[in-house]
Amino acid sequence: MKLSRIIPYLVSSFLLSGCSGTYHAYYQTLKLGFSSENDPDISLEHVQNSAIDLLEVKRGDRTKAIMALAYLEAGQHKWISGDQAMLILEQGRIVKTLGFASNLLHLSGKSSDPLKYISKNTLQAVSQHTWIRKADWNTDEYGYQIVSSFSSGGEQVLNIFSKDINTTLIVEDLNYHAPANFIQPNDTWKNYFWFETTSGQLVKSIQLLSPLEEQLEMVYLSRITRILAGETKPRVNL
Repeated sequence: MKLSRIIPYLVSSFLLSGCSGTYHAYYQTLKLGFSSENDPDISLEHVQNSAIDLLEVKRGDRTKAIMALAYLEAGQHKWISGDQAMLILEQGRIVKTLGFASNLLHLSGKSSDPLKYISKNTLQAVSQHTWIRKADWNTDEYGYQIVSSFSSGGEQVLNIFSKDINTTLIVEDLNYHAPANFIQPNDTWKNYFWFETTSGQLVKSIQLLSPLEEQLEMVYLSRITRILAGETKPRVNL
């Protein structure tokens, strides 16, 4: 079965297994991801009333898409969009993708990712860490070693839903330490992670999976609404 058929099947299975209210909320969320001409116009009220967590994603120069949290299992958040793409994240790190022309299949050493251990009390300490892992791709590229170092980008104020959010920026410098099978423009790049200062929760990131890929900018809409409402603990939706 082709991937383009597998993901809609998984979505349908998930919907059919849930209650009717969840089905309706999830279906309405998926429709937002089909926009091909204009960025989706989603309000603070819409996100607050959503029964499912929402994530805003912008890939390269494309229009923004809204992804819904379809599964939360084994420490992984699995987000699905209306155009049949899935992002699998662990503590905000993209560890696997589905539905793209080039998909990240596997990352080794995920338990050592410094992002997993960031809290409001350790935001500055992350700059002392280095992380080494290997990446496998569906384009016949396997075991490419990536070395990351981290630094603080200082305090920044993000304006989301017309609200100011105080954050600490963590900058990740990445290096490929193995030659790729295909031509690469360079072997170094950067990722960016914004953590809300008071709670230590990740509210935005810009991640580039390799120098050949388009960057993915992600804004955690539902998490931000909870922070604005004064909630300090993540909500489990599924």
